Amino acid sequence: MRPLLTWLVVGSLLVVGLFAARDAITGGSRTVTKAAADTETAPPPPAQGPPALPGRERLVPRLEELGAGGALYLTDVRCQRFVLSLPSLRWAASGREPTDCGLWARPPVESDSGIAAKQVNADTIEVTSGGWSYAFQGSAPAFKPDGTLTFVRDGRLYEWTARCPAKARIIRFQELHDIPRCVEPIVRAPRGLREVAWLANDRYAAVAGPDGAMSVLVVGDGPERRLFTGVGTRVGALEASPAGRYLAARLDGAFALFRTASPGIRPLPRTDELVRGIAWSPDDRLAALVTESSVRVFPVARPQRSVELPLSVAAARWR
Repeated sequence: MRPLLTWLVVGSLLVVGLFAARDAITGGSRTVTKAAADTETAPPPPAQGPPALPGRERLVPRLEELGAGGALYLTDVRCQRFVLSLPSLRWAASGREPTDCGLWARPPVESDSGIAAKQVNADTIEVTSGGWSYAFQGSAPAFKPDGTLTFVRDGRLYEWTARCPAKARIIRFQELHDIPRCVEPIVRAPRGLREVAWLANDRYAAVAGPDGAMSVLVVGDGPERRLFTGVGTRVGALEASPAGRYLAARLDGAFALFRTASPGIRPLPRTDELVRGIAWSPDDRLAALVTESSVRVFPVARPQRSVELPLSVAAARWR
C-alpha cells in the first residue's frame, strides 16, 4: 500500500505541474501576441479625393471681380494636400503632404535653394536638404528672400552667412550647390528678440521684449518702428506677406493683421470661428483667411468684400 500511495502522490504532482506549465506557456503567448499587436503601427488612412465645393457657379464670378488668380495649396487635417485653381475653382492636383501638418502644426520653413529648417525642440533647429541634415542651438528659424537662414539665440539675431572670417567654424550647407557657411551676428539688431519674419533682405519684423510686455517691431528701413505693444499679452507666430507690406501674428491666440508701414491692427473679414491661418496672393493684394469651416478670399484693403469658400482645411498657401 505504501508504494502505491507514493506513486499516486507523485503522479498527482506531475499532472498539476503539466497544467501549470501549459497555463504559463499559453498565458505568455497571449501576452506576447498582445504586445506585438500593441506595437503595430496603424496604416495611414486611405487617400480621399478633394472635398466638395457647393455653390461654385455663384462663387466664380465673385472671385473674378476680385481679380483672384493663381492657385491655393490646401492641406487638410489628414495631411492631404489639394491644389485649387483660381478663379475657376477647379481641383488641379492632390497628394499627401510630406511634412508636419494638421491643426497648429508649424511646418518647416523653406527656401528656394532647396533647404528647410525646423524647430525640433525649444533650443534646437535642424536644417535639412535631401538626405543631409545638421542640428544646432537656436530658435525661430527664418529665411531671408535671398535664401540666407537666420535664427535667434539668447535674444540675439544670427545668420548663416557665406561671408566668413578666416578663423570661423565652417559648415558646408548641401543646397542646390554646396556652400560653406558660418554663424555671425546681425549687426544693429535689437536685443531681447524672440522671433523674426523677413520683409526684404535688409528689413524684418520681430517680436521682442520680456513676458508681459512684448512688442511687434519693424527693423531695417530707418528708425525702428513699433507696430504693437501688448501689456500681459503673448505675441508670436509671425508671418509676412510675399512683398512685405503686411504681417500676421497671434496675440494670446487671437489672429491679428498689421500693415508694416504704420502701427495699429488692421481689420479682417468678420467671423465667429477660430482662425487657423492666412495665405497671401503673390502681389500682396489679396489674402485667404482659413477658419474652421471656410476659406475667405478678400482684398486686404477692403476685407468686407470677402468671398467665402465652404472648405474646412488646416492650412493654405497661395502661389
